[in-house]
Amino acid sequence: MAYTLSGMMIVTLLLAVITDLRTRRISNRLTLPVAALGLAVHSVTAGWEGLAASGGGWLLAVGLLAAPFALGWLGAGDVKLVAAVGALQGPQFVLLTCIFTALFGGIVAVIALGREQKLRLALRHLFLSWWLPATPEMQALVRHRTPYAPAIALGALATLLLLA
Repeated sequence: MAYTLSGMMIVTLLLAVITDLRTRRISNRLTLPVAALGLAVHSVTAGWEGLAASGGGWLLAVGLLAAPFALGWLGAGDVKLVAAVGALQGPQFVLLTCIFTALFGGIVAVIALGREQKLRLALRHLFLSWWLPATPEMQALVRHRTPYAPAIALGALATLLLLA
């Protein structure tokens, strides 16, 4: 069963990466059924314990990513994708995935900003935003949408390899 859920997670992540790169969105039609399926499979195979583990993974993902979402650092689709991974794999997997995702996300952001030659402005914003009001340039940078599904996918795959 673990291989089936891992395979389902990999397919979900691949589809999310493709759609996020193409449209800058991750559809509810992808994430919500996967999360529901994860909850259902764990409930059927392990009863209340399975439901608690699956639901705990979903809730932990939402809890960990609520603040970054509220700050505009992540989109709702990103949160729901990690929550779906949590429903499939459980809380420990989500925690490690979020740590790896943050690392890969930093790399993705530096590459994306470097490609657009906005890295210097981003670093300036990072270090000065706590003390100085944001300039229009900095506000535009914050609104820049970089697809985050690739970082989430890399984080989940790294976790899968680590726990295998």
